[in-house]
Amino acid sequence: MHSPTRRTRKIIRATTSACRTLMESLEGRRLLSFSPAVNYAVGSNAQAVVTADFNGDGRLDVATANYAGNNVSVLLGNAGGTFQAALNSPTGNSPLSLAVGDFNGDGKRDIATANVGNVSVLLGNGNGSFQAPSNIDIGSAPASVAVGDLNGDGKLDLGVTSNVYYPGSYGWYGGWYPGSYAGRANVMLGNGTGSFSAPTATSTGGGNLLSAAMADFNRDGKQDFAAVNYSSASVTVMLGAGTGVLGSPTSFNTGFYARALTVGEFTGDGILDLATAGQTVDILPGLGDGTFRPVVRQYIDPVALAPADFNGDGKLDVVTAENGSTVSVLLGTGAGAFRPAINMNTAAGSTSVAVGDFNGDGRPDVATANSTSNNVSVLLNDGAWPAADAPSISIGDVTVTEGNTGTVNASFSVSLSAASSQTISVQYGTADGTATAGGDYQTKSGTVTFAPGETTKTVSVLVNGDRIGESSESFVVLLSNAVNAFVADTTGVCVIVDNEPTISIDDYSAAEGNTGTKPFTITARLSAASDVPVSANFSTAEGDTEWWGGGGYYYYYPPPPATAGEDFQTASGTITFAPGETTKTITVMVNGDRAGESTEVFSVDLSNASGATFADGHALATIVDDEPYASVSGGSVFEGNSGTNDLPFTITLSNATDVPVTVNYTTADGSATTADGDYQAKTGSVTFAPGETSKTVNVTITGDRRGESDEYLSMSLTGATNAGISSGLAYATILDDEPRISINSASISEGNSGTRSMTFTVKLSAAYDQAVTVKYATQDSSAVSSSNDYVAKSGTLTFAAGQTTQTFTVTIRGDKKREGDESFYVLLSDPTTNALIETSYGWGTILNDDHRR
Repeated sequence: MHSPTRRTRKIIRATTSACRTLMESLEGRRLLSFSPAVNYAVGSNAQAVVTADFNGDGRLDVATANYAGNNVSVLLGNAGGTFQAALNSPTGNSPLSLAVGDFNGDGKRDIATANVGNVSVLLGNGNGSFQAPSNIDIGSAPASVAVGDLNGDGKLDLGVTSNVYYPGSYGWYGGWYPGSYAGRANVMLGNGTGSFSAPTATSTGGGNLLSAAMADFNRDGKQDFAAVNYSSASVTVMLGAGTGVLGSPTSFNTGFYARALTVGEFTGDGILDLATAGQTVDILPGLGDGTFRPVVRQYIDPVALAPADFNGDGKLDVVTAENGSTVSVLLGTGAGAFRPAINMNTAAGSTSVAVGDFNGDGRPDVATANSTSNNVSVLLNDGAWPAADAPSISIGDVTVTEGNTGTVNASFSVSLSAASSQTISVQYGTADGTATAGGDYQTKSGTVTFAPGETTKTVSVLVNGDRIGESSESFVVLLSNAVNAFVADTTGVCVIVDNEPTISIDDYSAAEGNTGTKPFTITARLSAASDVPVSANFSTAEGDTEWWGGGGYYYYYPPPPATAGEDFQTASGTITFAPGETTKTITVMVNGDRAGESTEVFSVDLSNASGATFADGHALATIVDDEPYASVSGGSVFEGNSGTNDLPFTITLSNATDVPVTVNYTTADGSATTADGDYQAKTGSVTFAPGETSKTVNVTITGDRRGESDEYLSMSLTGATNAGISSGLAYATILDDEPRISINSASISEGNSGTRSMTFTVKLSAAYDQAVTVKYATQDSSAVSSSNDYVAKSGTLTFAAGQTTQTFTVTIRGDKKREGDESFYVLLSDPTTNALIETSYGWGTILNDDHRR
C-alpha cells in the first residue's frame, strides 16, 4: 500500500458523514464478503466486546463493557444471527475491558471487567443476566483483563494489566520533567467458587500497559502472560512458572501506539504468534521458547483486532476495527503476511471487535463495539471472498488546474497489480475533502470493470472552473466492493489547483518632511495579468497590524505606531487591476512637522479580493523622522588648588537645520556634589542658529587643597524644540591635582648575627608647593618583631615644598636559624589633607641565608 493511502485516510476521516453515505449506497447494489452491518443498542460508550453462550441455548451471544453506563450489556443470540434487546448488569465504575469464564464451576458463563478503579467479577445466572458485582481493588489503575489457569489447578485465574502514574515535577536544575506511567501485571488466583486471591503485582517498568492475553508461549504446559505497551511500542511477555508467579518481563518491538493484542498461529509452523493493533497491524512470529521474531507489518491504522479463518482456506486471518466506522479483513497467506485489507462499514466509533459463528453456517462472523453510537454492529460472513492469488486494485492521485470557466477532467488511473483470467470489477464514488461537490467538482459514482487481461482503467471526474481566488482544494474517489480482487489502495486524491493570480503589496519607507503633507506611494502587484478585472479593498491602520513577538532567542519589536490624523491621513478604498495590468498604487498622505520624535509606522492592509488570492496583503509604511537629534558629551579638567576652572560639556546636533533649535540642560551630582563645593550647579538652554551643530556649556569647578579621588557629575538634556534628543545624558570628570603618596617594597639578607638596615622609599607623585606629611608604622606578618626578626618602627615623614622623596630604615636582626624567608609590611596612614595615599603598603622581605636541609 503506497504512502498516499495513509495520507488520504485522514481526508476520509475528516469527511466521515459524506463517505459513509456513499459507501452505504454502494453496498445496496453489490454483495459484500460480509452482509451489511446490523446495529443493536447497548449501554453508553461501549468500549469492549466478547462473544459467548451466556444462556446455554447453544447459540453465541454478545456482551459489551459500557464505560459511561457503568455496566455490561448482553445481546442474546437468535437463530439466523439476529439478537435480542440488551440485558444490562451493573459493574464497577467505567469498565474498559471484559473477559469470560466459568469462575465458580457451575457451567454458566461469568464475566470479569477491568474498570477505571478496580476489577469486577459478575457471576452468571445462566440467562444472560448476572449477580451483583464483586469488586476487587488492585492498588493501581486497571486497563485490561484476561482469563487463564496460571497455577495449573484447573481453576480459572485472572491476569490484569494496570498502570501507576507518576506526576511531573520541576527538576533540580530547572525545567519541567513530565509525568510518566509504570506498568503492572497483576495475577489473581481463582479458588473455584467465584472468588479470587489478592493481586500479586509484577512491575514491567516504564510505559502504559493496555491489552492483555494469556497462552503457553514456550510450550512447557504452563500459562504465560503478554501485554501491549502503548508508550514504548512493544509487547511485554512474562513466562509463567505454573505456580501463579510470573517471570521477569521481556519486551519485543511493535509499531507505534500498540493498543490491542491477540494470539494465533499465523505462520503455519504450529507455534503461537502474537498480533498487535496500533498504527499498524503487526505479527510477531513465535519461536516456541517464549521469544518472538521481528514483526511482519501491514499499514491499516486499527484500534482493535481479532483472528479467524474468514475465507475457509485453513489459514488464519485478522479482522480489525478502526475508530471511525470501518472494519477491515486481512486474509492471511499462512506465512505471517496478509493480502490487502477488505473494508466494510459499521456504526461510528468502533473500539473493539470480536468473532463468532452467530448464524450457525460454519463461517466466522464479526461484532464491533461502537463507543460513540452506543451500539454493536453485527456483520455476517457471506463467504464471497476473493481467491488468495487474486490481484490487487489501486487508484492513483491526480492534480488538475481548475480553469476559469467550463470544466476540466480529473482522470484517475485505476490499475490491477496483475492481469487476471477473470472479469474483475470495483465500485467507485466521489466524496468531499476541502472541495465541495456541485461547486468545485461534479459528483460521480459507478463501476470499473476489467475484462480478462486488462490492467488499467480510467475514472474521469469533471472539475468546475471559476473566477474565485481561493486556496488549492481536494476531493477523493473511493473504491469499494471489489469482485475477484483485493483493493490495495482505496482512495485517490484530486488536488484542484487554483489558477487565479495572487496579489501582494510592498512595504514603503520615507522621511516625513517638515511642513505640509507628503505622499507615501505603496505598490500592489498582481502575480500575472488577468483577462478580467481584479480588485481588492485597502485600508490604513495605526502601527503594525501583523506584529509578532518572535520565538526562541529572536524577537521583533515594531517601531511606535503612527497616529492617524496627526502623523498620517487615513485612507481606504478599492484598487482595481484592469485586464492586462499587474501594478497599482495606493497613496497615503503623511503630515510633516518639526517635532523631534522616533521613527513611526502604520499599516496598509488588503481585503476582499475579487478574481485573485492574497500572497501578501499586508504592507508596513515607515515614517522616518528627519529632524536633527541633540546629544551631549562631557569632558574633563584639573580642579586646581584655588579659584575656579571651567568643566566643558558639548551639545551637538546630528545635522544642521534651517530653523533655530533650542535644547534645555541641567547638571546633577555624581561623586562630585554642590554640597561639598566641588562645582556650581547650572541649568539653562542653548540655541542653535540655522546651520549651527555644536555648542559648549561650561560648568564652574572650585579648586581646593584636598587630596581626593577624581570625581564626576552629569548633564541631561530635555525639552528640545525643532529637534529630538538621542543621547540626552553625559558625564564629565573633575581631575584632582594634589600629589599622591606611595611606598616601595624592599628585601635584604638577614645575616648570621648583628643587625642590618632595610631602606624603604616613600615618594610624592609630583612636587608640591606646600609641605606634606604622612605617618608610617611596621606591622608583623611572617616576620615578628617580638621574635627578634626585626625591630618595630613608626614615625612621620615630612616632604618640604618641592621635595618628592623621603626614606627611612628598619633594623633587621641576623641569626643562624634554618627557616624560610620572612616578611613584614609598612603601613602609611594619616596624610595631611593636601595629599592622598595611592600605595599604602610596602612589604619588607627578610631573605634567609642559612643552609637548609
